[in-house]
Amino acid sequence: MIQRYFLLSLLVLAALQTACSLGGPSKPSKFYVLSASPASPVAGRESADVPLAVAVGPVELPDIFDRPQIVTRPGANRIDLAEFNRWGGDLNADLSRVLVQNLMVRLNTQNVSVYPLLRDARADFRVAVRFFRFDGELGKRVNLSGTWQLLDGESGCPLATRGFDISEMPAGPTYDDFVQAISDGVAKLSQAIAVTIAAAKPGCG
Repeated sequence: MIQRYFLLSLLVLAALQTACSLGGPSKPSKFYVLSASPASPVAGRESADVPLAVAVGPVELPDIFDRPQIVTRPGANRIDLAEFNRWGGDLNADLSRVLVQNLMVRLNTQNVSVYPLLRDARADFRVAVRFFRFDGELGKRVNLSGTWQLLDGESGCPLATRGFDISEMPAGPTYDDFVQAISDGVAKLSQAIAVTIAAAKPGCG
């Protein structure tokens, strides 16, 4: 009887040691999404009486950023992947959504859609965006850079091409602050795009 009790104790102890060696319960992940930013309509779009249709896309992110983990850059040649701080869905789709929402407010139109458009849909303009950087350092700076192009919605001919290099200071050292700073940077990009669209005319003549 004593021997059986001794063996059972050894088994329980071994099980506890195995659990400890595996690290116990894993740390829960946090999930984040970008947010649209309120703004007034840009000059030339104060009234919604003049129809305007805009398509947004493609929006391109380098593979190193288009992943579930939030990417930070602590050095020029190094990135960190946050295993427990992740995007709540497809980052590219979320970014396109926020650009659409921001442009709707700034251009005073509900007719802003993600490209490619649904069948038989038409657009006056299309905006294509390519990001080079979509990162930063926690508590220090967020960097968004790349190029965007304004195209005629019917023929696809280029009407304007612009580069952008946007820096935002997070309000604090957390990932919540980091993601909000990214959203603020996307809002600045949206503002620049809206100003250009408001001053443009469709057609390639």
